[in-house]
Amino acid sequence: MIRIAFLLPHLHPGGAERVVVNWANALDRDAFAPVVMLGRVEGDFLPLLAPDVPVIAIGGRRALTRPLRIARALAAHRIDLAYAATSAMNLALLAAPTKVPRIVSEHTPPDAFAREAKWPLARRLATAAFTRRAAAVAVPTAAIGEAIRHPRVTVLPNPVLDHAPAPLPAPTHGRRLVAAGRLVPAKGFDTLVDAMALLPDATLTIHGDGPLRADLAHRIAAQRLERRVTLAGHTANLAPALAAADLFVSASRREGFGNVLIEAMALGIPVLATRAGGPETFLRDGINGFLTDPDDAPALARAIAALLADAPRRHGIREAARDTAAGYTVAASTARFAALAQQIAG
Repeated sequence: MIRIAFLLPHLHPGGAERVVVNWANALDRDAFAPVVMLGRVEGDFLPLLAPDVPVIAIGGRRALTRPLRIARALAAHRIDLAYAATSAMNLALLAAPTKVPRIVSEHTPPDAFAREAKWPLARRLATAAFTRRAAAVAVPTAAIGEAIRHPRVTVLPNPVLDHAPAPLPAPTHGRRLVAAGRLVPAKGFDTLVDAMALLPDATLTIHGDGPLRADLAHRIAAQRLERRVTLAGHTANLAPALAAADLFVSASRREGFGNVLIEAMALGIPVLATRAGGPETFLRDGINGFLTDPDDAPALARAIAALLADAPRRHGIREAARDTAAGYTVAASTARFAALAQQIAG
């Protein structure tokens, strides 16, 4: 049996965190014993882990001491294979003094992440120095893989859907927008709020939480949008919220993939997303969804207005969207991950 550790800073809602939870829960227990190791044992996704998945606190907030703490935790729990799910944890795991085989993951094109990271030059040099230690680099799309210079890049589709859900009836109200994601700069919710100021008849509900909540609330109030834009906070079950949407909107500046886009597509909810790195790898404009440019509130408002005014165009992509989403089931993704893990640790 392979004892595999998944390393994350926390389990607050996010795409990488959802991937780890889904894989850890779905791995065959005859072949794998998953363990989740967290910098901080906190987050709304903690209750979603299966009861037989131990959660281990790595502890501490100082980046310089984290690699040693990781090495000690891997040894103490007799780990055979370790997987890191964020860029910061990638570096910490690769810097750890251990012989445990390591898989790191990149969910965002490296150049896009480097533009926003603290100390970008130091991070780039450290990444280049340590990445050769990785047994594999897992990416959700081929486009991200092509941007990474590593001989062992492996594309692993994200595990998004437990099953292919039945399509929802097409909404008839025609003016309801829904968005979801962590309230951080990369998600572009400020641009979406600004676009709403140009759409006098539409309503928007944003599901998610994060450090920019107060800033977004102030932005909404400053533009007198309180009656039309709602910050709903974290929503554990997003399907009912999606069911109320005429259009799901993602305004990200940087998006490695976009799990919630797949969730919406699987339900037959039309999706409008920005070309932020990930969405355009599976969205085809006018075929299974719609695309626009990031960081451009007027262009986003025009795209939304055109789609809200054209129900046949919105609904015409539903079947193609559901066909695309069907390729991102938990079972299929977990099988791919398990095969990679057995190849490395076997």
